Amino acid sequence: MNSSLYVLLGLAVVTAVFALNGSSTSSPQTTRTSTFSTTTSSHISTTLTPEQECSKHNGSCSDCVSNAKCLYCYSNDECMLYPVGKVLPPSSLCSLSNARWGVCWVNFEALIISMGVIGGVIILTITCTCIYCCCCRGNNKQKLEREEAKFESQKMERKAKQDERRAERKGRLDEIRRKYGFQDKK
Repeated sequence: MNSSLYVLLGLAVVTAVFALNGSSTSSPQTTRTSTFSTTTSSHISTTLTPEQECSKHNGSCSDCVSNAKCLYCYSNDECMLYPVGKVLPPSSLCSLSNARWGVCWVNFEALIISMGVIGGVIILTITCTCIYCCCCRGNNKQKLEREEAKFESQKMERKAKQDERRAERKGRLDEIRRKYGFQDKK
């Protein structure tokens, strides 16, 4: 009796774990267990292929482009699987001016042109910024060095003039001391 209780509890735990994880067993049957009895029911689920999933949205652009795998063509009002192997859908599939992907209000041709322009502007901005930082700011360093050298030469000139004036004042002071007899006694 204890072993059958353990088996039922084990089945309940396994079923609860699968239910919490959202996993299903590999068999098409699902098992429901309770404390006293086990019930089995048959359940078959079907999944649509990506082509079928897209084709069920024929006639509605907004429903079609809500799925990123699908491409809507206005020329024949058909929702089709986006050709993943190619960057652009071939014209045999749908012309670029009639193709919609992502949003219905922008055709694929305009989307490509606008993305190209935005990408070009970004690349041009990065290039100009790099040129400015590398070339123009280098000239500012040279200009700063010239200004510093000029400042140092002016500083040396002021110091030389100050030393000259100090020597003149000392000479006049020595002359006054000799004249009036206030010479230092050593």
